[in-house]
Amino acid sequence: MAKRVLTMVKVDENLVKEVETIALNQNVVYLKAVCDFKERADLAHFQYSLDGIKWMKIGTEFKMPYTLPHFMGYRFGLYNYATESIGGYADFDFFHIKPTIN
Repeated sequence: MAKRVLTMVKVDENLVKEVETIALNQNVVYLKAVCDFKERADLAHFQYSLDGIKWMKIGTEFKMPYTLPHFMGYRFGLYNYATESIGGYADFDFFHIKPTIN
């Protein structure tokens, strides 16, 4: 079985930093981004779950400042990133964006 990990990476001043890596021993993992835009907090916290019920934080909070003159917004995405050789895959069953967290 291929090595599976969940990693949070941040880029500060063009320096890529691995913040936290969680080893996965199963094929399914659930991910959640909890964002706070009230009163210009502009923060995101990331969470993962192995069963879709119990959620655990991964990494650190992420500041998403609103900057002008050309703000394009923040985008969330999921992908497979090969680090040692070409290939591999990731299979995502769904990707939901909702205004509230349940």
